[in-house]
Amino acid sequence: MQEEDKFIKIVSRRIIILKNFLLSGCKIIVARPYWKDKQIMAILFLSVLLNIFIWIFLFQNQKENDYPIILHYNLFFGVDYLGNYEKIYLIPLSGLIIIIINSILGHLLYLKEKLAVYFLVFIIFIVQIFLLINSYLIIKINS
Repeated sequence: MQEEDKFIKIVSRRIIILKNFLLSGCKIIVARPYWKDKQIMAILFLSVLLNIFIWIFLFQNQKENDYPIILHYNLFFGVDYLGNYEKIYLIPLSGLIIIIINSILGHLLYLKEKLAVYFLVFIIFIVQIFLLINSYLIIKINS
């Protein structure tokens, strides 16, 4: 019984140490000037809101089908890509990945090249707008 109690105490101490380490790392990252820049935070906030809206929009408007849906349409060639209805969620997923990658790059470059960081963050917002338009058009084409 004492060995089990000793093991539980050791594990709980290690969990507390890991928690404190992760929290201190988060505090260091958030304390950086990148996260205090109001323009960057405003654009990132709007981008994340747009991405959440795309997820909700697709979830509400896409119906489960047994037949393939149109996932890409080209004006010159017509339908380019058909697939299952689940693949439509790759649109907001790609937007989320772009948000994460560009935010990390912006965080790393902020002290060296602020102008490049502003472009990266603005690109996140523009991509989310294009993904929203793309989602709307795919839903319209398939309805």
